[in-house]
Amino acid sequence: MTTNFYGRLPNLTRRSLMAGTAALGGTLLVPAMARAQAPQPRTGGTLRVVMPYNPASLDPIAGRNNPDFNALLMLYDALISFDPKTLELQPMLATSWEFADPTTLVVKLREGVEFHDGEPFNADAVVFHIDRCRNYEKSNVKSDLTVVEKCEATGPYEVTFKLKFPDASLPATLADRAGCIVSPASVKAAEGGNVDRNPVGTGPFKFVEWQDNTLIKLVRNTNYWGDAPYLDAIEARIINEHNTAVRAVTAGEADIALNMSAQQMAVAKRDPNVVAEATPSMIYYSAFLNYGKGSPLADVRVRQAMNWALDRPVLNQVLWGGLGGGNCSMFPSGFWANDPETENYYTLDVDRAKSLLKEAGFANGIEIETHTWADQAAVQRQEVVSAQLAEAGIRLKVTPSQPAQAMQFFLNEKKGHMLLSPTGGNPDPATAYDRHFAATAYRNAAKLELPGYRELADASLNTFDFAARQQVLYKMQRFVLENALHLPQFTSAGIIVRSPKVHNFDFSLLQRPRFHKVWLEA
Repeated sequence: MTTNFYGRLPNLTRRSLMAGTAALGGTLLVPAMARAQAPQPRTGGTLRVVMPYNPASLDPIAGRNNPDFNALLMLYDALISFDPKTLELQPMLATSWEFADPTTLVVKLREGVEFHDGEPFNADAVVFHIDRCRNYEKSNVKSDLTVVEKCEATGPYEVTFKLKFPDASLPATLADRAGCIVSPASVKAAEGGNVDRNPVGTGPFKFVEWQDNTLIKLVRNTNYWGDAPYLDAIEARIINEHNTAVRAVTAGEADIALNMSAQQMAVAKRDPNVVAEATPSMIYYSAFLNYGKGSPLADVRVRQAMNWALDRPVLNQVLWGGLGGGNCSMFPSGFWANDPETENYYTLDVDRAKSLLKEAGFANGIEIETHTWADQAAVQRQEVVSAQLAEAGIRLKVTPSQPAQAMQFFLNEKKGHMLLSPTGGNPDPATAYDRHFAATAYRNAAKLELPGYRELADASLNTFDFAARQQVLYKMQRFVLENALHLPQFTSAGIIVRSPKVHNFDFSLLQRPRFHKVWLEA
């Protein structure tokens, strides 16, 4: 019998998310799938997509920014999928998965699937991929699989994961980057195993070309194992400037623009020839902090002062048009792992922030070296956040750059004290915490864990009972907030602008769209 851990959880529905957002002064969101008497699907056509971010890599295990998934899920299937509205786990390349015991996960694989290069998908391919995730020099998912002692083929279409300790979140991990299976033959043929720019998966579309910062082209996978894609091809243009991206849709030069902000939604709603939609999202805006030795953020009082200096409801209203949520949790209001008692742990208190800075030896204020993304929306966020922090004497010295470069500077080269960035989009909340605050986490620039974190993290992974696990995650939320391990600002909404001829697009709660069921009206 298949064990689907999410099957035991209350559904995170759009209704519950919208109710939570409205409780924080948000605006009712428009469901992306709501439309009256939609015409019947048709096959054919090239979908012209506009997206503001150039992927860091088209190798799923080498990138780390969530917008990479705009392209990744065109090319790759994961072992396990998820319902875009509830995050309930679903079969994909795996037909079933079951914990034989708390440290043994058995995964049955789909037969008759081929990679884009014609090579067979089977247990050996999965074992090769998991080993690569754990050992490849450029892999950014090593920390996601630290629980794995061994992955072995226990049949032509069966793999068994032997774990170092129980981990209830592993199936969700296999719905993420680590589960997006790359052709072993393509890796072996590539110099140094680098397939960043030569992606070969089993997904509904096949790679044609990538013109860096300009265009990605794909064509239909005519040998796709699942329902055949409707589209003949996809051309994804990279346009960093959001207003220009929307103008491409309104001018009829593009069919859909992804990852837009509230400002573009407001502009697009004035045009009767396009559709602007906002849907609930697990993405939130925060700042990764380097609280390692030698950093001013090593002092918890400085981190707490920064959190007390922010007016989150105002950030949500000014920067997101009230469409998101202005709390300091990593999750939206109404989500099962979000403790309502602590989601507003920090509220605006400038005097308290100043007092904490004074206690920490910064009575005259402090300067924080900050990295941020360089696009228009990111610059605006940085300016508003900077202005609020300045009221408490916290000055940001900002270096803007493209997302991949900003991550490189802060997380790899250890430059600066803070990185302002969107984050989130993890199928499992325990994974969300560990990807940010574990000592091995890519986003943890300090590469250290505070005392007490590991015990809570392990308990959140080792506990399979829903009610007990929820209470552990509530404790984790309080721990992260009390220790001010990051600087959360607001939860977002997924915003798109599209032609009314585009049908069946769903951004999903994780802002990770799959395009195989999207179709174009004639």
